[in-house]
Amino acid sequence: MMDSVISFNNVWFRYDSRQDWTLREINLTLDEGEWLTIVGGNGSGKSTLVRLINGLLQPTSGEVAVYGKTTCDHQNLWNIRQNVGMIFPNAENQIVGMTVQEDTALGLYNIGVSPEEAESRCRSVLQLLGLDELKDRPPYFLSGGEKQKLALAGVLAMEPKVIIVDESTSMLDSQSARQIHEILSELHRDGFTIIQVTHEVEEIFTADRLVVMQKGKIQFDGTPEEAAANSCVFTDSGLLPPFSARMRDLAKQTGLSLPTTNEFEFGDE
Repeated sequence: MMDSVISFNNVWFRYDSRQDWTLREINLTLDEGEWLTIVGGNGSGKSTLVRLINGLLQPTSGEVAVYGKTTCDHQNLWNIRQNVGMIFPNAENQIVGMTVQEDTALGLYNIGVSPEEAESRCRSVLQLLGLDELKDRPPYFLSGGEKQKLALAGVLAMEPKVIIVDESTSMLDSQSARQIHEILSELHRDGFTIIQVTHEVEEIFTADRLVVMQKGKIQFDGTPEEAAANSCVFTDSGLLPPFSARMRDLAKQTGLSLPTTNEFEFGDE
């Protein structure tokens, strides 16, 4: 049996007591090594939900725990953030170093890792992400995809167990988005727990599990294949179903029957 990594226990959240609830009655448990993808329209609460995981936000009521440690206890936050790395939509907001190498190592120096250990970790991570030949280059010379890889490098150097990617491919071209997704898939195969927030329903089939959100509530929690078998899972939450599901529904309307595909590929644009 897998160990529980993250748990939400009846979590409610709002940014201001005068505003409506951003999250409502969230109950969610994530196991070690799972890939969870969260989709939903603008304002559905998906980005707020993941910011509760590493304590960037605190529940208004209820409890969030990471490896059994609650985020409401500030003494736990250092340990939680060691275990949970987060990549934001705009990679430039996470890049502060003067070179690729320096930016990758900054987090390590902040927690007191020795220069020798930091150099070793950075070398391994930059090689993994194909950035080793760019280690002396200023980040502002990098492409959008390379900047997103650099943000990921800084996270991986900290050796987290959980990686949260919040709309990490939303600002990238299709080739760069595919590269980032392939890297995440490789990390998942290596045992990392992945939490992906996206508005692109075509990305869901890489995940082990899918959560669909609407108006701050979880409307669906199951496999991507279960969701794709019922287009209402998406349409009821204001989302366009995956292309394969739309083609299946269209075929049924014309009297044909097509199987639901379980395979996900980035399309060439």
